[in-house]
Amino acid sequence: MAKQKDIFSKTWIVIPGYNEEKYIASVLKKVTQKTKNVIYVDDGSKDNSAEIAKKFPIHVLRHEINLGKGAALQTGCDYAFYHMSSKAVIMMDGDDQHDAEEIPLFKKKLEEGAGLILGARSLLGSMPLVRKIGNGFVSAIMMTLFFRYIPDILSGYKAFTKETYEKIKWEANDYSVELEIAANIAKKKLDFSLVSIETIYHDMDRGMNALDAIKIVGKILSLRLGI
Repeated sequence: MAKQKDIFSKTWIVIPGYNEEKYIASVLKKVTQKTKNVIYVDDGSKDNSAEIAKKFPIHVLRHEINLGKGAALQTGCDYAFYHMSSKAVIMMDGDDQHDAEEIPLFKKKLEEGAGLILGARSLLGSMPLVRKIGNGFVSAIMMTLFFRYIPDILSGYKAFTKETYEKIKWEANDYSVELEIAANIAKKKLDFSLVSIETIYHDMDRGMNALDAIKIVGKILSLRLGI
């Protein structure tokens, strides 16, 4: 892969958030130590998330009403690529479950010429058991229906170039955005690189329950059938 030494200077971090006042200051403090190219999309929060974000030297966009994670990510990516002339985007969640110290790992892959990088948590690591089962389940269903193994599909830590964005662009407004991105990767046979990431688990993180699993299977089926 050809080296692209200047790509990180034109890469923007996109962080969606909804009612994240508890964590957003911590997230932005750590991310802005790595780069000032940061876009925070407040998805109609009812708390002080947006006001907190505006205290940092970043771009803060705001939905007047809550539209969902997928819509917030699209707002941020569209702004980065079509308004800020970004060459690539790194997506992170706003709940402090992604380690900003790993941003250079995505940078390195982009510099090496990768067009799509997926952050994947090891199933052998410290991930809670319910998460391991849930993540393995989602990848297995995707493999069964799309014949492509994609690890840790539900991870929101991803990076891609503008060219790749045009290929994986999603319609989902909600949290099923991660499933649609994976389906687009599989259907279009896109190559991807992996970055091994750690994840910080907070007390309220309960993992996937039975109802979540049913909804996910239904969504993947609808993506496979194109409905």
